[in-house]
Amino acid sequence: MLNLDEEVRRRAEKYFDDGYNCAQAVALSNIEVYNGRTEGIIQLTAGFGHGMNSGCACGAVTGGVVAIGALLAGPDIKGFDRTIAKLTAELHRRFVGEFGLTCCKKITVTTAAITLELLLSQKANINGAGHCTSALNEPD
Repeated sequence: MLNLDEEVRRRAEKYFDDGYNCAQAVALSNIEVYNGRTEGIIQLTAGFGHGMNSGCACGAVTGGVVAIGALLAGPDIKGFDRTIAKLTAELHRRFVGEFGLTCCKKITVTTAAITLELLLSQKANINGAGHCTSALNEPD
């Protein structure tokens, strides 16, 4: 069985080690384990690294928010979606619970795994949105 937690951590670490910023590493690693579309993600998340270059709005969190939106939002989404809002709030809550604040230190890998866990809780919604989810269809 494919261990998605290990895979998302491995990918996030590799991206970060290869010079991608924390937002890029978290977003790409999560979207890829769902075989989602990554076109434009590197550019979209380019400004979120290093806490949006302020150090106190960690790019790992913003990358997680990008991954949640990219995988759960349909093409006609406008405004606020309750599921997305709930998951992004939970990501922030858990991030602060894990690290104490949203200021960044090197916490990309753990944030990638937290984002994955939240997305796994929405497996049916991701499948329903028409995304290719072969990694999710592995036996539990």
